[in-house]
Amino acid sequence: MNNWFDNIRIYHLLIDRFNGGWQTPPASKNVFCGGNLQGVIDKLDYIKDLGFTAIMLSPIFKSANYHGYHTLNFEDVDPHFGTWEDYQQLLGSAHDKGLKIICDFVPNHCWYEAPLFKESLLANGGKHRDWFFFPKEDSDEFVSFLGFGDLPKFNLENPEVVSFMIDKAERLTRMGVDAFRIDHALGQPHSFLKSLRDQLQAIRSDIVVFGEVWAQGIGPQLASQLYFKTEDRLNEFLAQDTKPFSQDELQADYIDTLDGVLDFAYRDILLEEIHAGRGIKGNQALRSKIADHFAKYPADFKLVLFLDNHDTDRFMFDCHDDVDLLQEAIDLTMELPHPFSFLYGTEQLMTIKSTIFNAEPYADLRVRCCMDWSQQETKLNLHQ
Repeated sequence: MNNWFDNIRIYHLLIDRFNGGWQTPPASKNVFCGGNLQGVIDKLDYIKDLGFTAIMLSPIFKSANYHGYHTLNFEDVDPHFGTWEDYQQLLGSAHDKGLKIICDFVPNHCWYEAPLFKESLLANGGKHRDWFFFPKEDSDEFVSFLGFGDLPKFNLENPEVVSFMIDKAERLTRMGVDAFRIDHALGQPHSFLKSLRDQLQAIRSDIVVFGEVWAQGIGPQLASQLYFKTEDRLNEFLAQDTKPFSQDELQADYIDTLDGVLDFAYRDILLEEIHAGRGIKGNQALRSKIADHFAKYPADFKLVLFLDNHDTDRFMFDCHDDVDLLQEAIDLTMELPHPFSFLYGTEQLMTIKSTIFNAEPYADLRVRCCMDWSQQETKLNLHQ
């Protein structure tokens, strides 16, 4: 049904940072830089010629910020990116070239100025008050996504919210989206995620729905915002300060819920070797660790391998800017019989000077620089 996804090579890009017609990239700031859907359309041949067979786009709905994760409404494409017509053209043009399109979908939260949320604050109790979490009836104090005070968290235990979010995903499915990445799936009930997957696959049986399931940086004090499959997993999460929390076991909890997950555990295995000063090529101990890791999952569960993404340090930085080591990691990952997600700009050896995990405001901008189209030469071998 959806085995087309098993060995796919995904080019992961942020629309705003990819192509807005510039040659020399604009400075990376916490504002819209001008990348748009037409810019992606214009570079489809570039992406295909690199050897990729799919594109994963950052969220497209109208947003308060360039990255798309601060949704203002679920009806419109953000005007900085284009229109629904542009999106449909991208889908059609990509499919004509044999490229699949993966949508990054964000049902967990919205921006605090979104009309849906503002309605919940009305004096009469608010039309959508029970679409969000308000711990106190007589207060407008709300539960925010992982403590980010401008991002109210949706109540996905409410059937109306479930129906609303699935309806928005169904629209994208009917337009031709081939797969969905579910942002912060750990913050959503398993029942919602399973319903989302099942209803999308009732429309198109080949749709793939995979999740971002990652607990790094989330402290035990935020456990009430997360949805663990078992009480044991919750207790393990609460005890993470005294015992390492298993990313592998967390990912495996989604075997019956989603088609797959982004494989953070695979990335951790690679980083462990690199940080210990061991190489990748010819490293049989590494291959044994990877084999043991894959053996924990059924063969049809989609483990989406990746070296880095827009929320992590650039892998080139982890490799201490050693191009050969980065190439070894890419070669190994492409050799494995799993989907591979490749962050835009890696082909240009994008790197950073310091980690983004240092609590500095907007540190993630370092890994979200605009593409430099004045440099057309690909620095890596991406064909295997």
